[in-house]
Amino acid sequence: MAPLDPITRRLRLLFQVLDSDGDGFVTWSDHERIVETYAAVYGLTADDPRIQALERAYWAQWLGLLTQSVPGRERLDQDGFVAAHRAVGYDSDRPELLENLAAAIFRLMDTKGDKRVSGEEFTAYLAVWGVTGEQDPGVFERLDLDRDAFISQREIARSLRAFHLHNDNLNTPGGIFLGVY
Repeated sequence: MAPLDPITRRLRLLFQVLDSDGDGFVTWSDHERIVETYAAVYGLTADDPRIQALERAYWAQWLGLLTQSVPGRERLDQDGFVAAHRAVGYDSDRPELLENLAAAIFRLMDTKGDKRVSGEEFTAYLAVWGVTGEQDPGVFERLDLDRDAFISQREIARSLRAFHLHNDNLNTPGGIFLGVY
């Protein structure tokens, strides 16, 4: 068997993160649990506009994946999940799926409301995924593409695209926004 390419390996890791109940499938309920985790970590309620935006972004992505799956399916096994992600067309047909997710994550991270994410805000964000800055002290710097000591919404979007589309490195830093670390 040929070794798996980096995108497939990253998507398999993402599947493991999303399959939070360990049943071997990803469903909308798994995505909802991610949104609930964000709400809990940031101390927000389900009716907060930032949580609602995140839920809408995940819902749109989930629907995008289902359109690439067998009609009538409401859950994806690992192979179906990987195939749907690869077919969804993040680079051409549906770039807004990653853009909207990046915008929603950025709004949550930017707790100061200054249109940029500081190292302190990023460290607080890592709690969503149970990660400490000491586990990889260079991840913030790898995400800060313009080297201005802040992470922008654009940099989050670029890192999410790299995670899904670049076949160059298993450990792209954008995975941190999806729980793949």
